Amino acid sequence: MNYRLFSLIAALAALLPAGAGTPRITVDAGKSAGPVNPLVFGANIEAADDRGIFDRPLNAPINPHAVAQGEGTWDPAANRPHPNIVCKLREMRIGMMRYPGGCLAHNYNWKQAVGPLSERPDWKFGIDEYIRLCRALGAEPIITMTDYALPAEELPEHMAELVEYLNAPATPEHPWAMKRAKWGNPEPYCVRYFELGNESSHGSHNLVPRRHYTPEEYAAYFRSCAAAMRRVDPAVRLGIVMEPGTGEQYDSPWNRTVLEQAGKEADFVVLHFYAPRIADQTPQQALAAVLAYGDQVEFRLKQYREQARALTGRELPLAMTEFNIGSTGNKPYPWRFSFLAGLMNADLQRIWLKPENGILCANYWQVVNGYWGSFRSNEKGEITLRRAPVSFFETWGGYTGSELVQTAVADAPRLDAAPVPGLAVSRGGRLLLPEPAGEAKPGAISGKHFPAGIALAAAGKDSLTIRFDGFDGKSAYPEFAELPRPAQIPAGDAFRYLISFEAKYTPDRPGERPSGAFGLGMVDSRGWEKTASAVSISGIQAATQWKRFTGSYQVLPDTPGSKVLFRVEGVSAPLSGTVEIRNLRFALETQPVFPAYRTLTALASRSADGGTLYLTVFNKDPQKPVRAEVKLENFDAAAGSGVVLAAAAPETAADTIPRPVAVKPASGSFVHEFPAASMTALKFRRNR
Repeated sequence: MNYRLFSLIAALAALLPAGAGTPRITVDAGKSAGPVNPLVFGANIEAADDRGIFDRPLNAPINPHAVAQGEGTWDPAANRPHPNIVCKLREMRIGMMRYPGGCLAHNYNWKQAVGPLSERPDWKFGIDEYIRLCRALGAEPIITMTDYALPAEELPEHMAELVEYLNAPATPEHPWAMKRAKWGNPEPYCVRYFELGNESSHGSHNLVPRRHYTPEEYAAYFRSCAAAMRRVDPAVRLGIVMEPGTGEQYDSPWNRTVLEQAGKEADFVVLHFYAPRIADQTPQQALAAVLAYGDQVEFRLKQYREQARALTGRELPLAMTEFNIGSTGNKPYPWRFSFLAGLMNADLQRIWLKPENGILCANYWQVVNGYWGSFRSNEKGEITLRRAPVSFFETWGGYTGSELVQTAVADAPRLDAAPVPGLAVSRGGRLLLPEPAGEAKPGAISGKHFPAGIALAAAGKDSLTIRFDGFDGKSAYPEFAELPRPAQIPAGDAFRYLISFEAKYTPDRPGERPSGAFGLGMVDSRGWEKTASAVSISGIQAATQWKRFTGSYQVLPDTPGSKVLFRVEGVSAPLSGTVEIRNLRFALETQPVFPAYRTLTALASRSADGGTLYLTVFNKDPQKPVRAEVKLENFDAAAGSGVVLAAAAPETAADTIPRPVAVKPASGSFVHEFPAASMTALKFRRNR
């Protein structure tokens, strides 16, 4: 059996259905399951220059909400964190704050964010202010180091100087630490956690010059920067960046290459999960998908851990520094603000807390302000809008102790779930492994959709030649072939394409590195906006000799077909050269089928003194309540109280109002009905 199949079987062994019976939750307050990890209650803050990253053009004024106000957490007039925001984040138990903010790290030069305030009129919220915010919250800092703000050869020294500024003693041999002391902070900050880059596989967006690492280039960047940082402070812990996405592509070429070539220098593995991808599903379809997601997430975490161990020979913890539902649009609903997103993310918190999942930290994207913020605030630090997910994180904050205790769920009902992007099908009582299903042949290759400056110069059965002649458009995605749904795949079944080809790029000017990035892609023939189903395989721009490329595309069960695209992104200077592609193949593979998912999950913890017991239960049946027996062992309590979070409309973005709930154990047990699609949090005081 190969490694991939072994991993799949081992990970799913624990997910097979139990026999039918009355659901039972057993909590043994006398048996510790490990300490509660405060770092899994993490958040993100976007507080850097966003020009050239998303919609703000490079020639726009700098965004003061980010660099002066810390995305609403900082009062620049008083030079302090907003007390209301600090109070709210502490209520949520935020234990780690990530800075300077996801993709904004691509453009982040830390030297702009230090020094006397009088000398940085724009950057009123810089590194020292960020550390002050973390200390006000009692949160651990984690800093995302830039991958693209400077040429790669300048980055090791740049990062080493930041570590010196943060962590070195203020002595003459540490000039940046001396500056820190001169500017009012004599003691080292002792920052431990650093990510090297952010989603580096997708390049630097619209920055000029555009930079885009191949996996090999990122591995070299990681090794050189890690060595430079550790020469200043050997105690720093450094994270290596995997490809972002749904979590299914744990063994992608990027992930394998960077782990093989640099993973032995890493202290943790950085993951970003945005799934399931919800687009135009109905609210009930979307709810059913997110409720099934948790079981598959635990399996994916195991895959990442096993692959890291196989490729590095070491156990590496996982840092989930961004996670949320896989939906960015506002139509038909802004799913990221919805009740169902809040419920799913709250259940993920339960998974992050379980020690066996190997999670170092988890940072929700995102709590305050920004495009994804669960609540909004004004310039006075007053919260002006609460969205549905807020109450879920407040509930976790208020109903979690300091020590996990053993919790078991027996005879939980199970449900089937239909696949969506990022979620495989769940049905029946056994695992069905992926199997080869032949090979697909595209239709005729055509260049009629290519824009001016790009042309299809030649095409064969499995080859094509593409010419750039002064192309100066920023991005282009011309389709050149289509694959109808394979006849051998039964209607209603999901499957995936295993894509492989060889390619090289020859610039008209020998040795010239193009400003953009290009590669191949596939998309559902109904379009990205309707299906949120696509994949890209990039890096051809760096292949000056023939290089093999591979990738996979998970296809939806109802797809009528898929289009094959040539992808060009981030061009900032005219392109002239030739792309050659040969041996283009589209092998077919059936999708794994997971067992039906568990509808009842639970986690319990106790206070430091053992006098309070906390129990959080999720009913992940989208339609039916579940009546279950709860047994409390080694804990004598006469009553329990708490809250339940449920909603009549799962798509609603309105604030989720917790409803009070009370229970009365008799002889250490009670029966309770957990509402459909709900989170219930209970607190018990020990009888004296």
